[in-house]
Amino acid sequence: MSERLYCCVDGGASNTRVALFDEAGHRLGLTVTGPTSLTVRGTDAWIEILAALENLSRAVALDAAYLSRTHFGIGLAGANNGAQRQKFLDAAPDNCALRVSTDAYIAALAAHGGSPGAVIIIGTGSVGYRIEAAGRCRIVGGWGFPIGDEGSGAWIGRRAVAQIAQIVDTRFRKRVTDMHRAVMAVTGNSRDVLLDWLLAAPPARFAELAPLVVEHAGRGDTAALEIVSEAGREIDALADALDSSRRIPLALSGGLAAPLDAFLPDRLRSWIRMPQEDPISGALMLARGRAPDETIMLQNR
Repeated sequence: MSERLYCCVDGGASNTRVALFDEAGHRLGLTVTGPTSLTVRGTDAWIEILAALENLSRAVALDAAYLSRTHFGIGLAGANNGAQRQKFLDAAPDNCALRVSTDAYIAALAAHGGSPGAVIIIGTGSVGYRIEAAGRCRIVGGWGFPIGDEGSGAWIGRRAVAQIAQIVDTRFRKRVTDMHRAVMAVTGNSRDVLLDWLLAAPPARFAELAPLVVEHAGRGDTAALEIVSEAGREIDALADALDSSRRIPLALSGGLAAPLDAFLPDRLRSWIRMPQEDPISGALMLARGRAPDETIMLQNR
């Protein structure tokens, strides 16, 4: 076989989706692997990507020379940091056909079919992103944990754990709820155990608590409702920064986009539309040369 292959990657801080396509754009396989956020993994992200690609190649019985025919389209969290992105590019396999962008860029490409539009990713972290024209893009948020990622899974988890710490100290001024008890079942309910949990907790571990909070919010838990309602307002603020006129197409993406939908402000819910496709499709556009290189504008307008 000598036909071109496309390895498409949507990489975040909790997990990564890797898909393999043939020259005609037919998907040969898809797998989920560990985190490849450049902030979390740096150049070690290649370990996850290449291992996943090797597994996919074995599943479809490709020959040993498959890598030399593979064109990569890779969208990674943390790739908006120019230094991190360059280190990742420098660590690529030799003679690799490679295009790398932020995960937000491939999500926006897919959401709007390559046309101008905006997207907000709500996963372990959060970021707002707008494609204007010819690859010119603007980014808001995306500053990372702990100072940013408003409305994200890690942000929601951190809010909940902060309340647990106050409960352990007996200085929590509101009613202890079922949400608190569910979170304490994970983090512990004593100072020593909670400190141990915190010392071993990257952003993804905080984000693992978000489904518990959202679940209890759906049951009417007052503490959980307060947290997810605030998350909704933070996401709305990202949207407003992308387009205060609220006229451009906007989609939400990421693992928490659907679970948080019911808790978003009505004015945001009336604006957003369903993405046309998932981010892997944006990565395929990138790999096939059907999208311009990402150019993040230095100044927001």
